[in-house]
Amino acid sequence: MSDSLVPWIFSLVFTPVGTVLGVVMYRKIRRNRTLLRTGASAQGVVTDLQPTRMQSPGSEGGATIRSHGTLVYYPVISWTTADGQSRETRTDIARPREKTLAVGTRVEVRYDPANPSHWTLPAESNTVWWVFTAMGALFAAIGLGSLIWALLALVL
Repeated sequence: MSDSLVPWIFSLVFTPVGTVLGVVMYRKIRRNRTLLRTGASAQGVVTDLQPTRMQSPGSEGGATIRSHGTLVYYPVISWTTADGQSRETRTDIARPREKTLAVGTRVEVRYDPANPSHWTLPAESNTVWWVFTAMGALFAAIGLGSLIWALLALVL
């Protein structure tokens, strides 16, 4: 492969991937913040833990080799909206059993009354989403840097 193609390839791969990742994760953070600020509140209870086994790279899932085979759990939360709709929802993040919410734990749920499928737990942190947002920004910066490198190579 020609050295002159490398910056173009980096630019074409990293810029859109980083931009999409960053924008999608940032929208998730903003939605969570909006729900925390203006969403309706409900009391929920963890009713189940849905187990899933992390897969190694190259299999259907994507996990590090060290975490291959690790059993992690998604807490399932039952709660009722202000207008009486019963909901059973699963959190977005799975954790090892000792780090996840235990069955029977009472939690506060914040949700959008117009669309109760948009909900969050105030106790959950946005740290994971910020990490993915930062990764997206880094990828976009690498892609844009590669684009500048490629354009400068054309001019010089």
